[in-house]
Amino acid sequence: MGSESASSGLLQTDIPLGSVVLGAYLYSSDVFGSGVAGDVTLNGTFLSSASGSLLPSSNPTHTRVYDVTSFMKPAIESSAGGLQNWSIAENGFTDGEVLVVAYQNASTAGGSAIILDGGLSTAGDTVRLDFAAPYTSGDAFMSLASSFSFGDNQFTTIDVTTSSTASRTLTSAAGGNDDGSFENANGALITAGGIGDSPLNPADPSLHGASYDDEFYNLALGNGVDATPFLQVGDTFVELRTINPSNDDNVFGLFFSSTFQIDDVVTSPVPEPETYAMLLAGLGLLGFSARRQKRSV
Repeated sequence: MGSESASSGLLQTDIPLGSVVLGAYLYSSDVFGSGVAGDVTLNGTFLSSASGSLLPSSNPTHTRVYDVTSFMKPAIESSAGGLQNWSIAENGFTDGEVLVVAYQNASTAGGSAIILDGGLSTAGDTVRLDFAAPYTSGDAFMSLASSFSFGDNQFTTIDVTTSSTASRTLTSAAGGNDDGSFENANGALITAGGIGDSPLNPADPSLHGASYDDEFYNLALGNGVDATPFLQVGDTFVELRTINPSNDDNVFGLFFSSTFQIDDVVTSPVPEPETYAMLLAGLGLLGFSARRQKRSV
């Protein structure tokens, strides 16, 4: 757990030039600390912790989400596009931040983007996505965001069920601290699938440990054990079951973007992740990035 009074760094977005930003959200997360009590400053704009929405959780976790569309939309749309850096500074006990941006351009027409907020729960959760029409083709990207992820013994398992295939494990190692270059260091506690991560699914979904997963997936592909795609032609839904065997990984976000349309989202009553916000469905793709907090001083 990071314990410094202040730290600073960069968040990144990778959005094509000419895109229209539909929404931008900053997540700031902490587990088993004093809470996200400190303020954050994103791209020069001060955000009081009191202005962020605290996501519910059945465990002592504190994840706040800030709607930063008002100032990040003009900043991103007036940039040169592509990979861009945005400054972030924080105070207090915080594992780190994740910036999620939904955008629209000609290439995203007919697709869907879904943002699911969640919280740590020892019972796990089930999320079901119903499709507007039977699946025929197209990418189905999914990113998981987790805090209090440390080393090889804190991780999340994700199982996938579709209308044609019974439960099949996508990963047994989500939430490893790969964004911290596998540092076993206090403060290297947050990870999210996004920029720089491969969309290829973990080669062996039964393996555990921080080095086996990057939290970014494509359900239209298979893996090294079974090349059969998780999504099959004719599927009408996909169901995701997440559970954390060590009972402490905080899955606070699940971000799904596809080149086909999704009609509805249904979740179980236990959070991880809960659908506290189901936003931007059918509007575009997601740009995401994650930052690691500096080690404790």
